[in-house]
Amino acid sequence: MHIQRRPFFYGWYFRCQSETDTIAVIPAVHISGEKSSSSIQILTERGVWNMEFPISEFKLSRKQMKMQIEKNCFSEKGIRLDIERAGIKIKGRLDFGPFAKPAFDIMGPFCCIPGMECRHSVYSMEHSVNGTIQIQGKDIRFSDARGYMEGDSGTSFPETYVWTQHFFRDGSLVFAAADIPILGVHFKGTIGIVRQKDKECRFATYLGASVVKMGENVLKIRQGRKTVLIRLREKEGSMLHAPCSGKMTRKICEYPSCQADYIFFCGKKKEKEILAARAAVEYEVKKKHNPA
Repeated sequence: MHIQRRPFFYGWYFRCQSETDTIAVIPAVHISGEKSSSSIQILTERGVWNMEFPISEFKLSRKQMKMQIEKNCFSEKGIRLDIERAGIKIKGRLDFGPFAKPAFDIMGPFCCIPGMECRHSVYSMEHSVNGTIQIQGKDIRFSDARGYMEGDSGTSFPETYVWTQHFFRDGSLVFAAADIPILGVHFKGTIGIVRQKDKECRFATYLGASVVKMGENVLKIRQGRKTVLIRLREKEGSMLHAPCSGKMTRKICEYPSCQADYIFFCGKKKEKEILAARAAVEYEVKKKHNPA
């Protein structure tokens, strides 16, 4: 793999959820003028672990959708973890079923615009998960559980953003909104997919969607006569590392399993309401980030 010298990051996000447990696994590579390295972050409802590895231990095949960091392997077929270092022991394997892929790139035509700060991908809205991960001697078991996979690449995460993902009874959803800089101009962009019984409903800036409100506990998006109101009722979150100019110096807070309400309207008529007890939520809207 040819390693770029300009600031750059590339990472995948796997979320797996059973009836009792949730785990997020985030392998990534990050490159800046000062340092190049790779990392694996693991987040559960019990804690968070961040492990850094030399860039020489990172391998990636985008065509085959395979990533390897030291002994740890990631692909659309599953995850294999084998980490043992001072104070940390994480081992196990998760096998994935076929991916439920979006109808087309979540970024739409924005995927063709050069120089974007962050490009987002959704690889699977839902797939089955089976296997066991042992963290610090405790097993997290998944049997016919549910999984989601997305990815990000670019130079930095957005200054301000809201993101949420949830599995509901007969489907899954993901919504995100962010302040997006392009060529010195900033605008609030949004993307979202609700997948239910193999049917996809999409919200996106390129489809005419606009961000009506984006705050610490609320996200409201309007697209034509359709409106989605998301109320976030987070519990205690965990701090994750995030990229800023290719360096993992930024700290963000993610809630791996918390309450959220998703309310869908057509005009003024409420069409659907999803009350989530174990949604994933991540946001940064309180203040702007100052790079280290």
